[in-house]
Amino acid sequence: MEEILLELGLGNVPEIKVPDQLMLAIEEFELSHERFLVLWGPPGTYKTTAVKQYLKALAQKMYAQKGKVRWYDITFVRFVDMHKLWKMEEEVFQRTQILAIDDLVLSGFPDSFWVEFFSLIDYRYTQPCKTIITTNHDLKPFLQGEVSFQQRIASRLCDENLSRLVFSKVSYRTPNKDSVKRW
Repeated sequence: MEEILLELGLGNVPEIKVPDQLMLAIEEFELSHERFLVLWGPPGTYKTTAVKQYLKALAQKMYAQKGKVRWYDITFVRFVDMHKLWKMEEEVFQRTQILAIDDLVLSGFPDSFWVEFFSLIDYRYTQPCKTIITTNHDLKPFLQGEVSFQQRIASRLCDENLSRLVFSKVSYRTPNKDSVKRW
């Protein structure tokens, strides 16, 4: 099972307690019709850990039920690695039933990458598959201003009919401040 988890990008998942509200948001998303779950907030607010723990548990459950878990069931990828993996993994990114993209940033890549990334988000926007994204950025300001691929990506991810945005403020760096809000 460990080898399978490594292939899915889920090796070395920290076994720490994450805020219940964050896990609840992920579980509600799984049962919903929504296509996108965006967990956003400052660094150190358990976003990545919550997603990895959830996906690891889901992969273990699938393995127990079917005896296998494949890349088109679950894939976890760091956003900064996507442009390197794009040519080899484009089909994986499109076909995966649950795709998790960690640490989305909406700057710092060539326009050609944004065109490809928008086509992926747009494709997954129209298909019955789930995408979980973590980011440190509030995406709503990207909806303002000139039309760009970043704005078009944000418009899909912020669609209130098909998306859920969850702000995470509980920080393991400042544990006495705790609140998780759904936007």
